[in-house]
Formats: sequence, structure tokens, C-alpha cells
Amino acid sequence: MFAPEFIFSIASAVVADRYIKSNLEIETIAHKVSIFLQLNYSGENAQNIKTTAEEFMHSMLEADIDNADVILLNYQYEKFVYKGNGKLRNWSPLFRDPLQSIKKRLYTPKSISRDFKAFVYRTKQSGAYNCPYGWLLSNQTSCSFLKDMGNLEVNAFDILTSSNQAGM
Repeated sequence: MFAPEFIFSIASAVVADRYIKSNLEIETIAHKVSIFLQLNYSGENAQNIKTTAEEFMHSMLEADIDNADVILLNYQYEKFVYKGNGKLRNWSPLFRDPLQSIKKRLYTPKSISRDFKAFVYRTKQSGAYNCPYGWLLSNQTSCSFLKDMGNLEVNAFDILTSSNQAGM
């Protein structure tokens, strides 16, 4: 079972953001986020998340973005608030939970990266940052799973667990 596209996109943006803001290896951060995602989605792996996060950073580098943290935060916000069709995401639906896993992955790291690249160029051209001041994934009350992902602590000791599991 896989994560919905927007969950995977947000997770990849979280990994890229944490990597930019810390001195930890991207593999360690991706591993920790993938372990967290596997609480609900058994099909997600650290390599796909790492690859996508790296592509996010390459897209921002190509676009000559100097405020990568703001771009990544805005991307998380847009994925959290809006569906792919531009409509507001309903966090308290009657029938289908937006966090419900999917049986067949409908996206690839490459398709997510293309979506992010389009977002980067669209945002750069328009100069419109839709994320309200002070918004963070870690302070959202409408989705405790994503809030917990935003609050996920990654530290240097996580390098040991990711190394041990990679060596198995």
C-alpha cells in the first residue's frame, strides 16, 4: 500500500528542507521519514524519497532560487491545502479519508519532480507565495499524521540505524 501523491510530495519536501537546514546526510533524513511513512504506507522506501528530494533541490538550483526554504514551505502548504485540481482539500470527509493508502502507485519520483519544477517556475515568475506567515506543517491540527511528520526529530544517531539497515 502506497501513500497518496500529496503525502509523498510533502514528505519529499520535508526531507529536502531538513537537509538544507541541517548538517545531516540526506540518506539519514530520508530513512527516518520513510520509517515514519511506513507506519501507514508499507510500500514507501527511503530511496524514492531521497531521489525525489534531490530532484527538488536540483530544480531550485536550475531555477536560481535563493530562498529554497520558502519555496519548500510554500510547496508543502499548497499540497496540504489544495488538491491537484485546485480545490480545497477536505480533512473531515464523510466517505474517503484523504490519508487512505492506495493499492497502486499513481506517481513516480520523476512525475513528482516535474510537478515540483513547474511549481518552482510558476512561483518564481509570479512572485506569489501563498503560504501564510507562520504556517508550518508541524502546527497543523487538521491532520495529526502530517503534523507528526513535521515534528519528526532526526538526529546524528539516526545515521547508525540507517547504516545498519542498509547493510542488511
